Amino acid sequence: MPMALSLPYLTRMDRSRAGFTMVELVVVLVIISMVVAVVLPRIGAGWRRMEDREFLQDFVQTLKRGRLIAMNSGRLTAFRIRPSERLYDIGMPPTRRIPDHVDIYSDHLERDPETQDHLVVFYPDGSLSGGDIEVTFDKERSFLITIHPLVGNIRVSKVESR
Repeated sequence: MPMALSLPYLTRMDRSRAGFTMVELVVVLVIISMVVAVVLPRIGAGWRRMEDREFLQDFVQTLKRGRLIAMNSGRLTAFRIRPSERLYDIGMPPTRRIPDHVDIYSDHLERDPETQDHLVVFYPDGSLSGGDIEVTFDKERSFLITIHPLVGNIRVSKVESR
């Protein structure tokens, strides 16, 4: 017959080791909270940069789409930036949001006298009016969008910190 162990055979020492002490639990919680405090800000910063990259890609793709629409339709097409409402797009009115932490600069864009929108006008031959556009994130990281006025090539480059 197999012999079964029952609770009364456990010694007092064995019963006291059946769980964790309060000190052990507190030490583990402190270690976990320190790891979270170090890792979480890095994840948040990475997430923000990913959102910034997505915005910049969408902004550039909208510019490229404006040029293609002008060339395919044979009519003028305007890429609009409406600073008062922080919007941009090809359509009228512009509908795409510019995030609050993003600033857009350019000295050589046309202005619509009615709406005060800043414009990059694309012509059916592929040329355009306008010039370079600088996009700055959090007043720290800047990217220069260079648009060649004759052939319409659009290039993005990072601006080195001053």
